[in-house]
Amino acid sequence: MDLEQELIRAVFRAGAPGAAAYVGSVDATYYHGAIGYQQRVPEFVAAQKGTRYDLASLTKVVATTTALLLLRDEGALRLDQSCADFIPLPQFKSLTLRHLLTHTSGLAPLSLWYKEIQDTTGMIARIAERGIEAPPGTRRVYSDLGFILLGRVVEMAARDSLDGFCQRRIFVPLGMTRTGFRPPAEDRVFCAATENCPWRGRIMQGEVHDENAFAMGGVAGHAGLFAPAEDLALFCRALLQGKILAPATLEEMTRWGHVPFYPWQAYGWRVDPWRSGAEGFLRTRTAFGHSGWTGTSLWLDRARGLFTILLSNTPHPDRALRDNKTLRVLFHRAVCGRFYPQSTNTHTGLDRLVWDNFQALRGKRIALLTHHAATDESGRPVLDVLRLCDDIHITTVYSPEHGFAGTAEAGEEVGDHHQKNGPGRPPIVSLYGERKAPTAKELHRVNAFVVDLQDAGARYYTYPGTLKACMQSCAAAGVPMIILDRPNPGGGLVLEGPVAQRHHALVCWGPVPARHGLTLGEITLFLRDTFFPKLQIEVITLDAWHPKFMAGQCALPWVPPSPNLPTPTSALLYTGMCLFEGTNLNEGRGTETPFQRIGAPWLDAGKVISRVEEECLRGCALSATTYTPHSISGKATTPRYLDTPCAGISIEVTAPGDARPFSLAVSLLRAMQNTHPRELELSDYLDTLAGGPWVREQVLGRGRIAAAIEDLAPELAAFDQRRPKLYASEDV
Repeated sequence: MDLEQELIRAVFRAGAPGAAAYVGSVDATYYHGAIGYQQRVPEFVAAQKGTRYDLASLTKVVATTTALLLLRDEGALRLDQSCADFIPLPQFKSLTLRHLLTHTSGLAPLSLWYKEIQDTTGMIARIAERGIEAPPGTRRVYSDLGFILLGRVVEMAARDSLDGFCQRRIFVPLGMTRTGFRPPAEDRVFCAATENCPWRGRIMQGEVHDENAFAMGGVAGHAGLFAPAEDLALFCRALLQGKILAPATLEEMTRWGHVPFYPWQAYGWRVDPWRSGAEGFLRTRTAFGHSGWTGTSLWLDRARGLFTILLSNTPHPDRALRDNKTLRVLFHRAVCGRFYPQSTNTHTGLDRLVWDNFQALRGKRIALLTHHAATDESGRPVLDVLRLCDDIHITTVYSPEHGFAGTAEAGEEVGDHHQKNGPGRPPIVSLYGERKAPTAKELHRVNAFVVDLQDAGARYYTYPGTLKACMQSCAAAGVPMIILDRPNPGGGLVLEGPVAQRHHALVCWGPVPARHGLTLGEITLFLRDTFFPKLQIEVITLDAWHPKFMAGQCALPWVPPSPNLPTPTSALLYTGMCLFEGTNLNEGRGTETPFQRIGAPWLDAGKVISRVEEECLRGCALSATTYTPHSISGKATTPRYLDTPCAGISIEVTAPGDARPFSLAVSLLRAMQNTHPRELELSDYLDTLAGGPWVREQVLGRGRIAAAIEDLAPELAAFDQRRPKLYASEDV
């Protein structure tokens, strides 16, 4: 991918004057260039690689955070120390340096006092006068005011000015010779111009744009730093190599979860970036970065040693023209397409709920359909996450097959022993037993019904069937539903099997293919459009997910949604091998690899494998094996052929993106029918699973399975046209 062409496109689409970018690693430069203009008014001046940009809030991390942690590591301060130890004002006594560093101080985001105050001391006094708006540590609000205080803390702890300490301890040792606060008058011509400022009555060039920082003399903890891209590249390389901060400090600084109710805030830096945000991103959990109001951003990946620097002057000559999000998203998308083509850092609907400060549920009484596999990106259960917000009241928790804890076997009626919950938690009600849906009385107590379930991506999976029953109850009661979306573990591009003709069973819940390609949110919208058109649905969507991504590519923890889907591979194969539940073969239950082997005592595995059509084998490899199903508590206590040696076929997925498990399963069944016409039994349950007679007809027929699969293409294309697509157009 030509990064310069993508930079040109991003600048053009954002309407920016120009930009400089640097993409590199600790030992290589992949792109360093500049396009457009560093100045348009009063004359056009081309941007250069060495143009110095007003970094705006990048000052917070490049200068202030780095300086603070250097001082911490040297013992000059402690992060849990009170801010009042350095700025002796009583209003700051409850604030720790950690609160300020993580934007959890309770201070306001910003106050424009630049017309009244002309020095740092006056600014700090005004911050104290305004006071704290929320108890420290209770909410995350990005605050310039907090970093103004941290700038003074650095000065007091270092017994030096902020700019002097940063020059002496950071910039000069790294050779960042053109980085600093307050560029000399003779160097301002090399700086990118920003706004034609009404207050100051001139184009700002080489003078800090941020009004409060300007009023403080151009040196502040939140803004004021100028640098070219190549100097920042020196900083990035040194930071990633442990040459500024010790490796342990870097790890601590960028750790996920410093703020439980906003885990993407680290020390100064943001971590695990969001593609839908406005700050730019690298598509990986190990990325950390920051951005600046003037159009600057900086993202680094600790795992790969990669970094990307994007500098612009988007408010020049008028802040009304500023479009930082378009600029950053387009350029970083290109970088990710080159360096992260097969992976992403997907955030679930639950993660987005937290990112949005729980706004969709605040003040609501809710019922919740969920289970153990509904976790956030770090593995925290949904109930623990929701308890972070005091303004959400959960009246009842409902669970699907396998129970809330996921310990019940397939088909086992779920009782109270599967439904344990902690003290002070809401009651848990099973919808896989005597009860199938919420009652009208229960729904009368709530004003929203929330769903967070991890589906397996196959029509046989019963969770959407339980969801459908809840939708019917909500539609009758007039209760809106909120869906916390989750990815389809098999991706969304591949559809397999005929669209179900008979779809009134829990294992066949709608007119969709066996491998339906829908996320949980898309399933809900499809069921709404098909059966409950008046039901109000809100889907809290995924971030950084595209239908091309499968479970192993999303950087999400795999929590088995049911006991016999222990891995993403087993879930993928389940979309085909579940059909064997309608036969007299064992489908791997009673082993540690369910759905990854098929067997029976009478099976001639070698002969069956030789008869499987090659076209149906794509992405998979078959081999003969032997195994004995045993009783496994919580998974399969009485599997078919319990304690009986079986001849089996082992299925290895060699290329998940190419695998077609449904096609393979039908071809295997045909090969078994041809090899064992007397031994193989097809039950009525097979037709229930298959949603009609199509599978049975192919197994007993004579034509090629591959041709029959190909004949389904128009039917699948028609389904593809009418199914909901929340993510098909999202280019990540």
